[in-house]
Amino acid sequence: MACWRGSSTRSPSSTARPSRPEAEAPMTTQEEVLVTGDIVTMDRDRPRAQALAVRGGRIVAVGTLDEARAALGPAPREVRYGEGTVVPGLIDTHNHMQWTAIQTRLVDLAPARSIADVQEAVRAYAQRNPDKPWIMSGSGWHVVSLREGRYPTRQELDAVCADRPVYLPRVGHAAVANTLALKMAGIARETPDPPGGRFEREPDGHPNGVLLEPSAFEQVARLVPPLSLEEQADALREMQRAYHAAGLTGIMDPGISPEMMRLYQLLWRRGELTIRSVVMPLADSSLPLEVNLASITHAWPTTGFGDARLKLGGVKLFLDGGASLGTALMREPYPDERCNCGIQVTPTESFRQIAWACAKQGWSLGVHVVGGKAIDIALEVFAEIDQEIPLKPLRFSLIHAYLWPEARNIREAARMGITVATQCSMQYTFGPLLVKRFGTALMATATPVRSWIDGGVVVGGGSDSPVTPYQPLLGLWQARTRHIAGTDEPVGRLQAVSGEEALALYTRDAAYVSFSEHERGVLRPGLLADWTVLSVDPVTCDPEALRGARVLATAVDGRVVHEA
Repeated sequence: MACWRGSSTRSPSSTARPSRPEAEAPMTTQEEVLVTGDIVTMDRDRPRAQALAVRGGRIVAVGTLDEARAALGPAPREVRYGEGTVVPGLIDTHNHMQWTAIQTRLVDLAPARSIADVQEAVRAYAQRNPDKPWIMSGSGWHVVSLREGRYPTRQELDAVCADRPVYLPRVGHAAVANTLALKMAGIARETPDPPGGRFEREPDGHPNGVLLEPSAFEQVARLVPPLSLEEQADALREMQRAYHAAGLTGIMDPGISPEMMRLYQLLWRRGELTIRSVVMPLADSSLPLEVNLASITHAWPTTGFGDARLKLGGVKLFLDGGASLGTALMREPYPDERCNCGIQVTPTESFRQIAWACAKQGWSLGVHVVGGKAIDIALEVFAEIDQEIPLKPLRFSLIHAYLWPEARNIREAARMGITVATQCSMQYTFGPLLVKRFGTALMATATPVRSWIDGGVVVGGGSDSPVTPYQPLLGLWQARTRHIAGTDEPVGRLQAVSGEEALALYTRDAAYVSFSEHERGVLRPGLLADWTVLSVDPVTCDPEALRGARVLATAVDGRVVHEA
């Protein structure tokens, strides 16, 4: 079976050993570095090089060894990579780094393979932490991994922890709560489903503990006391080391709150933010429309504000749910649920007003759209705006957009300069469940990276961590092979991409999607000296070689932040 052999995502890797303290200040203008090795620049004008010359954290020359030496003084620090291939620092265009970090301090359900495993993890955590008022899990677990193929009920959680509220969120679209947590939130038999969400129910109408989409689960989530700021900062520092060990130098974090921004700012002020972070404020569907509009127009500066370490991207908005939950908004009913076409999380008119506000204020906008109907709605609203305010300079974005964009969608996106943030690791992880639900023929055309690229749309690669593993090597491999978990044959080989195209998803094109192409994504004079060293050449190697590939080193601003 073609299973991914990369490292686990359950916790930050103990092998992530930065060679210098991660809080070290950027290079001074006097510091010079000569980097030599097999270098893939991703620069179309000079795709290969022998050496890089770096001064003050920026590249000053790329080319032959003699050309690089000539650009530096007599005694630069030399970094030689005799094995492996140097590529631009890898960028993840959809990565919830704070969620991923904080879940390492909560109940770890990622290894759970049955409801009994979930119960045992909750029981053990509650026993180890008798003073915690709430029992909460990380969100990187999946119902598809549970033998029963369903979520635990409130009664099953009550059986192991009834005297404290239990809240188990899952990847931004669902959560499970015990009876006490539901009671504290005022969710009972007579409570109606909220707009854009759903309380799953028992035959007699009582909520069974499963809460679908933010408007439902936020009623419980808002009651959970957060970790202290310093606890969160410790977790984020550890996670950055793990990300560097995976080859990452930058991420886009979609859907942040003001509180999350404060954590990023704390590390930024301390010089401890070593992952370049482009953050996307959330237009929260659980809040009144007027609150979101006021936030967009009055509370935040707009897209592009910040520096090379911490910068604002676009606003993030959820238009639908997730395919694995049956809440992605589809054009036709789900095959196994004839009356269910999914959930539209944000009503069309609210979405339209938010999109117009973003365009008028100079914001970009990234819209979570999984199902085909959601893709249609997003592009129809974008087209309305584009007639008055050209969207190409704003780079509005479709996030996910994998079930099933049609040719007309791709043409419209290309015409308006809409970008796509895709996650090949999601196709790998959820593939078995979606094949079971939709069939192999339909899944062969899901996550159509080949079609987006051929249609002229700029596509950035990512993981949606903690939803799927954050290691970009998994995405590089899946983009080229189209394998899904546990299968021997690829699903949708016609949507596979070349080695260079796969690498572009995480470098040159990822930089464009994250509004940073003038700073990174390519190894070129004038750009930031961020690089990753892989044990294989990702452009020319056999795709299967990526399954066992290793990250040998990662550098930010010309300073090595990880060495294997």
